[in-house]
Amino acid sequence: MTLIYVTGISGAGKSTVRNELIRRGYEAYGTDEDSIAAFYHNETGARIGNDVASDIRTEQWRKEHSWKVPRKVIEDLNDVARGKPVFLCGVVSNDADFWELFAHVIALTVDEGTLIRRLRGRTNNDFGKSDHELRDVLAWQKNADDDYKRLGAELIDSTRPVAEVVDDIIAVSGV
Repeated sequence: MTLIYVTGISGAGKSTVRNELIRRGYEAYGTDEDSIAAFYHNETGARIGNDVASDIRTEQWRKEHSWKVPRKVIEDLNDVARGKPVFLCGVVSNDADFWELFAHVIALTVDEGTLIRRLRGRTNNDFGKSDHELRDVLAWQKNADDDYKRLGAELIDSTRPVAEVVDDIIAVSGV
């Protein structure tokens, strides 16, 4: 058993899946909830932080900054996972830099209507509530399934009840 990445676009249900995995007794981390990811300045590489208010995250600001995880953090999680399953739930712009460190990559898929409802109704995260962020997520959603398939991820429909989604994740990952 090793490190398993549960990813997908914003609003796909990664945080909900993480919570259910923890409830079932699995070791699971969230790139957002556990402050593993942060915004970095694209040009300088400077770490900005993980709690940037939505009024600061303008379209221009988002062009200049990316949500990332340092590779060393994933390497350390991979070391922790030796001999047991460890789940990382989240999405970052640089995951291609460490994709090969995961034993399994599972991408949660979601339709546009469910995605809009989830993003607009969020209470734990404001990403996707502004018009420009919602527009970006919806554009991302149009190609996400094809992109994840091309990268070799297992796709799981996350519009179903979370218990069913997590049952599928456990089955696919072989834990």
